[in-house]
Amino acid sequence: MAACLLGLAAPGFAQTAPSFSDLSTARYDRSDTMRAVQHLFMQRSKATRVWLNMGLDAAVGATLDKAALAAVAAFEPDKRYYKTWQQQANGDMVMGSLAAAYGFYRLSRFGPQRYQRVMQAYAQGGPLPEYLQRRLKNRYFRLRPL
Repeated sequence: MAACLLGLAAPGFAQTAPSFSDLSTARYDRSDTMRAVQHLFMQRSKATRVWLNMGLDAAVGATLDKAALAAVAAFEPDKRYYKTWQQQANGDMVMGSLAAAYGFYRLSRFGPQRYQRVMQAYAQGGPLPEYLQRRLKNRYFRLRPL
């Protein structure tokens, strides 16, 4: 019985290849990883600006529409037409607010302050955060220095 259990446990103690907790220890040195992280942050910050601009434009535009419609609807007899417009402005405001909220979330993950903290910690020998390690792709490492 003991031999059977020992036989089952033996493969668990077999030598395995070391798992790499950091991308720089796998195939790249720290400067390659820092350049790849810089490229990742540049790409994500462009997309973050798009989400923020789109969301804020839609939400502010819908708010202005609602204000203008409220002023005009008081003098017009056809209230149903303006109610439809109000509902559309409400929907635009909700969608714009959601897009802006997502943009602010991305800004907290890929903003310039986060970039500075990550690069300082990595330059001092700390590991990259897990969410960055998952997003780094091989093509980011093949790019030339900026």
